[in-house]
Amino acid sequence: MANVPYPLFCAALGGVLAVLPAFFHGPIPEKWSYFYYGNTPIDGATLVWAYYIARGLIGVLVGVTAWPVAWFLRGPLCGAVMMVPLGFVALANPLCGGI
Repeated sequence: MANVPYPLFCAALGGVLAVLPAFFHGPIPEKWSYFYYGNTPIDGATLVWAYYIARGLIGVLVGVTAWPVAWFLRGPLCGAVMMVPLGFVALANPLCGGI
């Protein structure tokens, strides 16, 4: 374990932990498939992958950043940075709403 590079460890751990939220909370594809762009429905199953990918990249971001020095401060900071754009996407969906 000591020979594993820190960025690789963070990326692997982030990838494993990224699938956990899908079991406990959304977004669910049905919230997005409700909407149409012209006559074409939005593919909610594809859109929710943006959330899964962003969650998975948090570990990579923690591994490759150097500020702040303490990893336990970097994690929440990187998580907030990665999820802010998707938070705005969720706020634009009237079925999701604000907090």
